Amino acid sequence: MIETSVPHRPATAPRRRGAQRQPALPAIDPTAEAPGVVTEGPPAVRYRRPRKAAPAKAPAKPDRTPPPPVFHPLAYRSVVAAWSLESRERWGRRANELEDHGLSWRDAETQAFVEVWNDLRRSGGFADPDEVA
Repeated sequence: MIETSVPHRPATAPRRRGAQRQPALPAIDPTAEAPGVVTEGPPAVRYRRPRKAAPAKAPAKPDRTPPPPVFHPLAYRSVVAAWSLESRERWGRRANELEDHGLSWRDAETQAFVEVWNDLRRSGGFADPDEVA
């Protein structure tokens, strides 16, 4: 069996862990002034690097939700409260019939009020406050 040898690094000076190598610079006299350096006058102006701009914010989306519905008090209810029990029952039954035929409860009550009110006025069962004077 032939052994192959692994190439080794050339032998160098032993390295110490944690020791930094010093660059080979010529010795500088600390009392001598460096050429081209001005020691008098204002200090050199230094500029700050501008900050990066923040990403542009997307414009706010408009609020497209509809406003809440406004419910006004139903004016005919105070008139219905003054009717007799039979007239109120007739109004309620007629409103239920109209609602069963597809009208909303508000429209059904309003339509039933108009019908019962007109019947009461024709039959003389309820005095019209506008005509009593």
